[in-house]
Amino acid sequence: MSQMHFSRIQKFIIRWKTRSLGADIDALILIVSVLVYMGRNEMTEQLEIAKQIINNRVKQTGMAHVVYERVEVEVAEYLSNEGLYIRARDRMFEEITHDIQLYGIALDMLQGEKNASKLQIVRSVVQKAYDEEYTINKESKRLLESQEISLKG
Repeated sequence: MSQMHFSRIQKFIIRWKTRSLGADIDALILIVSVLVYMGRNEMTEQLEIAKQIINNRVKQTGMAHVVYERVEVEVAEYLSNEGLYIRARDRMFEEITHDIQLYGIALDMLQGEKNASKLQIVRSVVQKAYDEEYTINKESKRLLESQEISLKG
């Protein structure tokens, strides 16, 4: 990490610069930050991958660097407070469940054999949440089937 510690002023300025970049950038920051922390044993490598992903996804001129700094701030926060990471990780799973295209970020961040177990964790949690959210229970399914039959008849 270019710097492990940010002053309160630095954190404030970086967060202020990224405050209104939109929900897509907020999701990108969240997911990339969590995945960098998840791969913290290979922090330098994870940050390089994060930088590439951000550069590819952030189209506003000059903003990719600020978004990357925000990721560094978030990772530094997670390093000092595991509870923040846990909450962010849960939000990440929700974001990916609601917009499955965001799963592509996880695929890009967690490439290779050494990240296979981390990717499997993300895949399993998202799959379970996705199944729970988009599966119809038996009673609802039966009601829908009976409505369908009555509409045909």
